[in-house]
Amino acid sequence: MLDTSATLKQKQIDILELLYKYRFSSRQLLLDSLGEDSGTDSNVYQKLEVLITRGLVFKRYEPRQKLFGVPYAYSLTPKGLKALQTLPGHDYITDAVVKGWYRNKTVDQNFVNRTMAIHKYTNVLTGFYPTTKVFTPRDLARYSYFPTHLPDAVLSLSRDEDDPLRFFFDIIPDGSPRKAIDGKLVTYCRFFESGGWEVTKSENPAILLIASSGRAERQLQYIARARLQRHGELDLRIYTTTIQALTQLNDERRIWNRVDDAREPLELTQLLA
Repeated sequence: MLDTSATLKQKQIDILELLYKYRFSSRQLLLDSLGEDSGTDSNVYQKLEVLITRGLVFKRYEPRQKLFGVPYAYSLTPKGLKALQTLPGHDYITDAVVKGWYRNKTVDQNFVNRTMAIHKYTNVLTGFYPTTKVFTPRDLARYSYFPTHLPDAVLSLSRDEDDPLRFFFDIIPDGSPRKAIDGKLVTYCRFFESGGWEVTKSENPAILLIASSGRAERQLQYIARARLQRHGELDLRIYTTTIQALTQLNDERRIWNRVDDAREPLELTQLLA
């Protein structure tokens, strides 16, 4: 028999929802997202072990990853996904989603690492900007107006009485071919040019591109600048930073470089000013 809202505690549901949102995560990332109310790492570990025993979560670990200190990756089982599906307000988890979820058992380690990186670096930003909501591709699938090729995440930063600031957030893997990077930007430019964002009745979001190194960032800026020049009338701002800068984010928060403007780096709330 599947777990229902009557047998799942709220903190267990919170963990299941995060694993649905990011697909794979670690204990530390879950703890960071859950905040102080979740207690200690050992508390999260105990909850995960209970969910594993009940068949709702599985733990993935590649033996060779131990040499690099890579943590266990946790994900929902199809049973865990179905348990979420039975809860009120979770009708967006369709049978098609459940069917596709079986692929989680067979994805390669690069996919797992990427989903965990998205969780890690969006956690960094929400730590400095607590009013930010993160929408992953799983969240975005509920909305029909996003481009076919979704960003790694969409960020929505609330600001008192003003409309929230919105950003497309993408981590660009090391060694990504120029054609692949430009293809992603073409998709975004065509989406905004066709009026795909107009249904939101808000200004176009800024595009945030995270490079693996300073050298990769310079290449990224060159590609993005060339793409913007081809869409001269499009009101779109693209910013870059590096994994290192994001990891070492401090109270000054000025890590974002506009690709078509050589001024000093900006912090997140300045990007759409």
